[in-house]
Amino acid sequence: TIHRVAAHASHGETMAPATTFAQSARNEISLFAALVIVFGVVAARDQEQELYELVSRLFWRTASARPPVLIIAILVGWAGVVRCAELAGLRLSRCIGEGVSPPKVICRAALGLLDIVLLCRLAPFVAREVFGTEHFGRWCLLADLVAYACCGFYLVAPPSGVFLSPEHAYDAERCAAHVRYDHAAVLQTACSRASLFKTLVESLCAPFAPVTFWHVIVADYATSMAKAMGDMHVTTCVAWRGFASPVSTMDVDVHGVFWEETRGACVTSELNAYALALPFWCRLFQCLAVLRRTGEAKNFWNACKYATAFPLVYAGYLDRLAPSEHTRRLVVGCAIIQSSATFAWDLCMDWGLFKKRRGALLCGLFEPDQMREPKSLVFSKKPDSFVYLAYGALVLFNFSLRFAWALAVFGHVSTRGLGMLNFELAELARRTVWALFRIEWEYHERKWPLDGDEVAEESLELVAHEDGGLDGGVEETKKG
Repeated sequence: TIHRVAAHASHGETMAPATTFAQSARNEISLFAALVIVFGVVAARDQEQELYELVSRLFWRTASARPPVLIIAILVGWAGVVRCAELAGLRLSRCIGEGVSPPKVICRAALGLLDIVLLCRLAPFVAREVFGTEHFGRWCLLADLVAYACCGFYLVAPPSGVFLSPEHAYDAERCAAHVRYDHAAVLQTACSRASLFKTLVESLCAPFAPVTFWHVIVADYATSMAKAMGDMHVTTCVAWRGFASPVSTMDVDVHGVFWEETRGACVTSELNAYALALPFWCRLFQCLAVLRRTGEAKNFWNACKYATAFPLVYAGYLDRLAPSEHTRRLVVGCAIIQSSATFAWDLCMDWGLFKKRRGALLCGLFEPDQMREPKSLVFSKKPDSFVYLAYGALVLFNFSLRFAWALAVFGHVSTRGLGMLNFELAELARRTVWALFRIEWEYHERKWPLDGDEVAEESLELVAHEDGGLDGGVEETKKG
């Protein structure tokens, strides 16, 4: 059946009619509704704790609850990036290669993943209320680990190279046919999942692996998930200590106490600091790999920018290990340096908002009083006044979230539980906006035409024919 679908698609035969998101995701929506009903029944039966307490246990109360929620948020945000790029005429296949899933498919995958996470999280509550199971804390930890495993399995689920599926089973053409015929979400996303998994593995192997524009996007998203990686380490550490300890220390009454006592030793460990620093190491080595290949000095400065994260990670480790006024000031100073460097780089290099000066080095490279031309591709049909207002709001949005750490450092906002989840979701929102305008700047630098610009398309095809083909824009040679 799959071979016939791909054959029909390649011969241009009539495809099945397009479906709405509600129609294509009816199974995921039905399961989500059923889980909401189960949650309501459990909340009604459990009269000892409030509804807010129950929701917090499901989504944000402990470090083990937040990372899967953040992965779902990334998928929803990326669906927004793909949709905005489509509306602006930015063809993502030029930047990151073929196989980009449509926004509807990405949202469907996010909803399916949310169903899986909720199912794992609700299982201990249902078992306690219906079957009267003991050792509730142990079951909660096990459910969190199962949720992590499900997120990882969904990334490599067949058809995929991990399960030795043939490459044609998850190529872009095959997945496009699955989308047209509204097949299972795991089939529709096979190509994009395979690309993401390969990119993640290669990012971990930097600088011995290729560095493309897609590698840069994925690795930068990983830096926004640094705290989540620390949370995954804490979860693994707490679970290891919990399952190795006597069963009596993890019953329902003392689960919260056990988590807090065990969490402290896990958070202050060196492995937790390594987990926080890992995404920045990967991105640093990517910059050095591009520098070695191209010799462009901007990649060296980009590597220096990512290196500013390591003093901040180390200062935070010292502050958790032996908090004092000195370590507190050290964290503040390192955070100011790191946030300032990344904010300036966003404006000038990743988004290219200002007009360049020819022949200038890194210092004095831009004219801060003049915007580039054209001023915007995302808002190409809007007047200049709207563009100035939109990019002003964008800069303010990026600046405020880059420096949001200050609210936590000075104790004005809770950094535990819901407070930390809000900070992490805010950072992912900033990263989502960053990705859209980073793609826009890549388009601007490569001088690719927007979809619908027929004259520019013909010129691009002529140049490609004369040069023997375009490189597709995926090789990261202009930016580290």
